[in-house]
Amino acid sequence: MSTITFESVQLNSHLPQLVRRIDQEFITRDAVASLDFNPIHVDPVWAKKVNLLGAGTTIAHGLCTVSFLASTVTDWCYASGGFITRIESKFVAPVRPGDTVTCSGEVMELHPRDDGKSFVVIELLAKNDREQTVAWAKAFVRLPSQR
Repeated sequence: MSTITFESVQLNSHLPQLVRRIDQEFITRDAVASLDFNPIHVDPVWAKKVNLLGAGTTIAHGLCTVSFLASTVTDWCYASGGFITRIESKFVAPVRPGDTVTCSGEVMELHPRDDGKSFVVIELLAKNDREQTVAWAKAFVRLPSQR
């Protein structure tokens, strides 16, 4: 793996994709980690009865999906010393058990700085296996400089 520096990044370059398969066990473990035991996440019988959004299933925590988007960035640059300074996100559709979520990113802006605080802006998308966008984000990422 090559070192990621601000100077090595090109506008419109793509980050490696991150793929996660979601099942009820994963969602339940995330509930334990987040202490969010809302029945829409952890109770399939309740979710079927309520039939939220017409699918009758539980849904994954939205912040779990954002964590996948953030991991797309950190997997790409953290080992080189890069880090996220800000992330803005929006949930578009629920992630359900059985979904495979694929996250992708593209460098949309380059912001060189003389003080060693150069950063890039990355647009991120999370899609399910039906090609439906489930979340998007914009990450502001500080990268080390070669100078």
